Amino acid sequence: MLAHLGLVPVLASLLLLVTPRVGRPLPAGQLNLHNDRWDAVLVEVRIGTAASCDLNTEAWVRTLHKGHTWAVVADIPVCWRTEAMPGGATSTRAWAAWQRPALAPGAVVDAEL
Repeated sequence: MLAHLGLVPVLASLLLLVTPRVGRPLPAGQLNLHNDRWDAVLVEVRIGTAASCDLNTEAWVRTLHKGHTWAVVADIPVCWRTEAMPGGATSTRAWAAWQRPALAPGAVVDAEL
């Protein structure tokens, strides 16, 4: 019945547009930062190619509440760290060490905070 209305070719075209190509890697990787531990924790993310994460200037800080995930999509290296003592005093905030997972094109990496 749909063919009679001319809708089958349209549906087939739409399916081809949204179906990913097999064997062709995605241009970026994805890092999922999950907070299932603290009520809220500050997370800093930096992206860039510098050997030291501190030298990468593309930076964001976000409060990640318990049960939430921050999905970071990038085609260059990603560094992340949390505050050393979540929920502590903001005037004396210290940061934990940087984490720099390998993020290959098309890969999805999950990290628990």
